[in-house]
Amino acid sequence: MAKVDRTAGLVLGLFRESLDLSQEKFAPALGISQRQLSYYERGEAAVPREILERGALRAEFPVFLLDALLRDVRLYRLLAGGRSRADRILEGGTGVELVALVAGATDVLFDRALPKAGTPPAAEDRGAAAALWARLEGLSFAERRMLVEELEEFWSWALCERAAAESVARAPNHPADALELAELALLVAERVSGERRWLRRLKGYALLFIANSRRVCQDLPAADEALARARPLFESGASGDPGLLNAAWLPALESSLRRAQRRFPEALQLIEEALALDRGELKGQILLSKSLLHATLGEAEASTAALIEAEPLIDPDRQPRDAFGLQFNLLVDLCNLGEFEQAEARLPEVKALAERIGEELDLTRAVWLEAKVHAGRGRVEEARAAFEQVQEVAKRRGLAYSHALVSQELALLLLEQGETARVREMAETMLATFLALGVEREPLAALRLFWDAAKRETATVDLARRLVKFLHRAQHDPELRFEP
Repeated sequence: MAKVDRTAGLVLGLFRESLDLSQEKFAPALGISQRQLSYYERGEAAVPREILERGALRAEFPVFLLDALLRDVRLYRLLAGGRSRADRILEGGTGVELVALVAGATDVLFDRALPKAGTPPAAEDRGAAAALWARLEGLSFAERRMLVEELEEFWSWALCERAAAESVARAPNHPADALELAELALLVAERVSGERRWLRRLKGYALLFIANSRRVCQDLPAADEALARARPLFESGASGDPGLLNAAWLPALESSLRRAQRRFPEALQLIEEALALDRGELKGQILLSKSLLHATLGEAEASTAALIEAEPLIDPDRQPRDAFGLQFNLLVDLCNLGEFEQAEARLPEVKALAERIGEELDLTRAVWLEAKVHAGRGRVEEARAAFEQVQEVAKRRGLAYSHALVSQELALLLLEQGETARVREMAETMLATFLALGVEREPLAALRLFWDAAKRETATVDLARRLVKFLHRAQHDPELRFEP
């Protein structure tokens, strides 16, 4: 029988000891039995690489440094406490003695395997990170990952922060890109050198944006899992942070997740916590989230108040994305409150911001606002043409909810003009389109109620108006039920 290399078993014991866990409690995290773990630690069976990597992840040890750690443990077998003592324990010692041998070397091994601490992190590092990001920006995600994995110059805490910020910026229109950027931030964080508490803080910070991007990708369980990993790292590393990472990010991003989970009281409480923690630079963005939360609850006045408070805090030249979001949401609230004249006065600014950003969806959102203003001001033909333009883009892009909402607004406009026959013609294809695009269950049930009535030409303006109001709320709360 080939001799088993006991090094991997020792490393597994090291990971368990660093967590202060018994074999009974550590084994389930590895997906194995306590007996199997005992075999591995005593060197009676070879440790599969997958099991070793699970142990590293559980102990929050960087997987990419695993081979270096294995090398150092092999060296320690020869040097720690004298070769004869180490060999004696390895050849015939008990599991307790093996773990004690490993535990005695824990600090040395971690210090040897982790990158050496360099210059303490400082705000000035952000300038260098901007130059690093300029080199990465035009590359594919695979090329970015390769450079970060291979070149130490990219192992910068400020580059991690920059990638996280880019993730937030891409989230509204490009959720998949947001996730890849957050994963890049985590990749950088895992390679940064420095004091242990600072590294925990930075890794937790990157995981916050993993959670946020999972949320915008509609994977709420994965978002919750990432947040659960982020919180203890971010909080326990606070004492190692020289004031560089804004503590408000944790409650702010958690609030967005709780809103998506329909845990609205928690979300509101977290928003207030974020506002209290913020040092000033995130206040505008936090107020935008507060506005969205109130809009989700159908509280247009409170949403508008938050947006007006945020407006002077967001610079359109430096933050065009946030400025567009603010102005867009403010105009939606004004339209919902019937303040169409005020909305029309602000419309050119929204259109100019959309053109500056250059994203088709933002340009289409501006057209949708224009349609709502036209309808509110009694310009029926202009409103109809704009609604139909938005309807076509939403259908082409597969935006189920947007297509349903604008179709309902168009139906309301037609019913207000007495065009029941035209609404009946729309009804022949609407439900099939909603089904094909994948409208969610509760909104679909409400839409079915209206369009079935439209086929019989019994749909009323009141029903259409209430359904539009419902859909405005349900776009942020898809489990909300429509009360006929």
